[in-house]
Amino acid sequence: MTTALIPVRLSIVVSALMSFSLPAVAAEEAGQQVLVTVDGSEITQSELDAEFLIRRTPAEKQGALRDAVLNELIDRRLIGVYLEARKAPVPEPALNAQIELLKRGVEAGGEAFADVLARRGLTEESLRAQLALPLRWNAFVRRTITDQQLRDYFEARRVEFDGTQLRVRQIVISVPAGADESAWTMAAATLGQVRRMIVGGQVKFEDAARQHSTSPSGKQGGDLGFIGYRGRVPPEVAAAAFALSPDELSDVIRSPFGLHLVQVTERKPGEYSLEDVREQVWEQKSKELWNEQVAAARKSAKIRTATSPAR
Repeated sequence: MTTALIPVRLSIVVSALMSFSLPAVAAEEAGQQVLVTVDGSEITQSELDAEFLIRRTPAEKQGALRDAVLNELIDRRLIGVYLEARKAPVPEPALNAQIELLKRGVEAGGEAFADVLARRGLTEESLRAQLALPLRWNAFVRRTITDQQLRDYFEARRVEFDGTQLRVRQIVISVPAGADESAWTMAAATLGQVRRMIVGGQVKFEDAARQHSTSPSGKQGGDLGFIGYRGRVPPEVAAAAFALSPDELSDVIRSPFGLHLVQVTERKPGEYSLEDVREQVWEQKSKELWNEQVAAARKSAKIRTATSPAR
């Protein structure tokens, strides 16, 4: 699981704090409900509400996102324990500055900060806890990742950061969200057969794309033009494409949108050095370390939900 490692935009939080919410008493009672315990430490409804608040998640979407966001809160609790064990300090000046800016933004609207928080079932302490962890993690990782480690990371993944671009074409067989595994199996069988025909020279990639691809790019023989490592295509597709040599055909790739075949037709080497993209490299390395630590911690953590036994 990943989570936001960069402090949120304060203007977004201010706007969300000022929006409509439950009456204070109802919010306070709902906020005390324990949703999960992580090694005995409680995660309450108010923490979940605070996270939806920070993300500005519309009320009508909160039910669908509840489990995913709650899992991220579990991850954060585990990271918090990890940081406590290493006596990683909270960067109080940075946190205080964020809280002060929030107060000013809220009070500029004519209401007391504490009243607005209470209306959301929150306290300044709970909001500080939500904002503190990303700041604390960032400060810890910046102290622990050496310059050489960052350079080694960049060199091992240079094409991800240096601006390399690939011209790619793809064949996509879409699989609807929520489809059962049989739909994926059928799509895989179809695309696997298409791949065998391309490899065997029975059909050209472009013609197969026009015939079989459900993506709009199929009309252009699957041509997507040039792509970078991040942004235009699902991460799974980009990772597979950047591992290919020109004219090499990928295996069948699964993404949240369906199944893909990809072929690289041209490569433009990038020119950025580490110094050009240091911050992006650091952020990616930081996320990777976060995920590794969460995965390790979950192996031994005792996690109990309100409706499930320990796991």
